Amino acid sequence: MNEYSIQELSDLTGTPRRTIHFYVQQGVLPPPEGFGVGTRYFEVHLLRLRLIPLLKREGLKLDAIRERLKDREESALRVLYEQIDRPIPPGPVFLPTSQPFAHYQLPAGMTLTVPATLTSSERQKLTELLKVISELFSLD
Repeated sequence: MNEYSIQELSDLTGTPRRTIHFYVQQGVLPPPEGFGVGTRYFEVHLLRLRLIPLLKREGLKLDAIRERLKDREESALRVLYEQIDRPIPPGPVFLPTSQPFAHYQLPAGMTLTVPATLTSSERQKLTELLKVISELFSLD
């Protein structure tokens, strides 16, 4: 079971700490375990915090979001999260070039194509990016 401090939860979701406290007060998030420095949040908190902006984008107010998420277990929250349409980022831009490319297989049948002539610094950043992508898809 993953545990998070409020700062970790804030960093993972982009939700300010004050907003997390507000959501707990309003019953949109269940209360965390513990108090003070020992306060721990869990996957259910992370999932709800990821769902809230998506549900707001659908036009739901906080009261409606609270009702929609009420009594939902972690598995039901995951299903809901997967069902909500999220904007698809802009598609790739294909430019004619004679430059060689390297292809990296990603989860979900995706391929990342990058110039084969990356600098050492760019390769380091690419390695970090590939790790983050793998971690994101392992959350599912």
